[in-house]
Amino acid sequence: MSKTFYLPANDLFGVWANSGDNAATPEFKEGVSVFKFTQTDDLIAEFSVGEDVSAQRAALNGLRRGWMSSSCDSAEFAPANAVGVGTVKPGVAKLLMGGEWKVNEKAVIEFKT
Repeated sequence: MSKTFYLPANDLFGVWANSGDNAATPEFKEGVSVFKFTQTDDLIAEFSVGEDVSAQRAALNGLRRGWMSSSCDSAEFAPANAVGVGTVKPGVAKLLMGGEWKVNEKAVIEFKT
């Protein structure tokens, strides 16, 4: 089983609400989608930062606002001239009751300059 979908920003606790405006979509939505998920079984999915420019901007903005720290780790602070984020190692999320996804293992990211 392999299913790909996209979700917007997670909350400060590493949870993706997956409802209403935050619902998972099968296609990338510019200005909304930040993370790409690949569901590997009924309860587990790998996630990475989307490759689209708008997802990259949202990820950098998320570092400034703090929500990215609950879903991603990096070996360094974001340099002032960072223009994007690359996923070095995908994170792992677990599906909770109610359809929400929660970080089980953080993704590892690096910064593009």
